[in-house]
Amino acid sequence: METRPLPLERIGQRFSIRLHDPAGGYRDVVGHLKSATSLINRKGQEISFDPEQIFVWREIVERPNLAGKGAPLTLRVLELDQICNLTWPATQELENSGWLMRAAGGVTNRANSVLPLAANLEAGALTEFAEKLIAAQEFYRERNLPTIFQVALPTWQLLSDKLRSIGAVETIRGNTMVTDLISSKQNVPAGFEIVQSDQFSNEWLAVKPTPGIEKILSGCAATYLTIVRSGQAIATCRIALAKGWSSITRVYVHQDFRGQGLGKAIMAAALEASFEQGATKALLQVEANNAIAIGVYESLGFNFHHEYSYLELK
Repeated sequence: METRPLPLERIGQRFSIRLHDPAGGYRDVVGHLKSATSLINRKGQEISFDPEQIFVWREIVERPNLAGKGAPLTLRVLELDQICNLTWPATQELENSGWLMRAAGGVTNRANSVLPLAANLEAGALTEFAEKLIAAQEFYRERNLPTIFQVALPTWQLLSDKLRSIGAVETIRGNTMVTDLISSKQNVPAGFEIVQSDQFSNEWLAVKPTPGIEKILSGCAATYLTIVRSGQAIATCRIALAKGWSSITRVYVHQDFRGQGLGKAIMAAALEASFEQGATKALLQVEANNAIAIGVYESLGFNFHHEYSYLELK
């Protein structure tokens, strides 16, 4: 706490001021400093005070809401799982006691797997496990799909261990990576250009053909980036925003054009577009054994947040 005069060069910043009432006692006022004699509280009201009555004051330094920081890891993992689910929506969903069963005709693991939710964690990771498993298996059997679980580690370690004990096999191990966003324009290699649209095109889809993916892509608003040379689409990326995050998916460079920095170029463009659209943080998921892609992401400021795996019941 400070007893020297208020720093008027910090007008606009948030302060807590303790005033000594001449009649006795103290009172506190909190808000953004407007002048030497007033501040604006959180309700938008201007509160006036006599600077001669200031006993002590302190500036309230807002802690930045940084990617991968702040809340306990478990809460951060649940938040990122939710962001990924919102920005890559399945065409069918059914929740059962904290298990979100998702289906989309078998197109991508994320949209065709069980995602454990906060409600499951609060009740206990293995609560009613047998009953919920039967319901999940029936859900996927009716759709002619395998029963797959997406489990983030270490949050769902108990669930992972239980699934493995009854025969579930890990089909993919991945890393969730995060970064904070700043404006940072990148140059595109000579001879290439980046095209941006709020709709996917047939050319965008053709770079990495995945039959049936159109329904997932259409499930939420997104921005589609394409690197083009002489009218040919050769690299793609997709960003979708939710709750201040930009979720980056479908980063792909045609095999004939790899090794030219195009993956990094389109990723950098995606981060810039995310920043321009108001996102403050970005996340992505990448297979843990894809060292080349991980290296590119790290060079752009991404850091490891947590592991996840897809466990399939055979």
